[in-house]
Amino acid sequence: MELNKNNTLAWAIGGVIVAAIVIYIVVSGGISLRNSGGVPTAEDLGNIATTTSQGVVAAPGTSPIATSTGQVVTPAGKPVKLDVTPGTSEAPQQSNPIKAEDLSGRAVKLEVSANGFSPSAFTVKEGQPVTLALTATDNQTHIFYFKDQSLSAIAIGVGPGETRAITFNAPKRGTYEFYDGVPGHEARGEKGSMTVE
Repeated sequence: MELNKNNTLAWAIGGVIVAAIVIYIVVSGGISLRNSGGVPTAEDLGNIATTTSQGVVAAPGTSPIATSTGQVVTPAGKPVKLDVTPGTSEAPQQSNPIKAEDLSGRAVKLEVSANGFSPSAFTVKEGQPVTLALTATDNQTHIFYFKDQSLSAIAIGVGPGETRAITFNAPKRGTYEFYDGVPGHEARGEKGSMTVE
């Protein structure tokens, strides 16, 4: 009888250790929580994500990600276009002002001020959904744009102290320069680059 209690205790302790290791690996990013197609699920994005009939919305007000394909889509369910005018019905939608806690830990978070972007460079995976968030840390207005016309639909405008986000699929591999489109801001160093692997 005593031996069975010891065996049961040993199995219980072993189970707790295994569970702790799994939790550590998942939290530290050692294992991707995404499904086999690389498409984020609501569970991957945490309590900030909502699910609509078109897919998962990574940040409030941004375009949904179709759960079957990983394609960022319009509210009508059609794939967004990245080479159209920002704010049109075909373009990825920018959020209204949001709080930092409304962002997934997987979002690319940029800050901008008269000192430039921080970080000034980031890397994403080709074809994967990207939620890009921009926060103005000063008392000025800033507008994020890519220089490459193939990404002309990606624009985020923020006022003093605001955070806004946009979700889109990363383009083909390469390096894409971005800048602050407010006159004079790029010249003072508000620019950077996105690398797509």
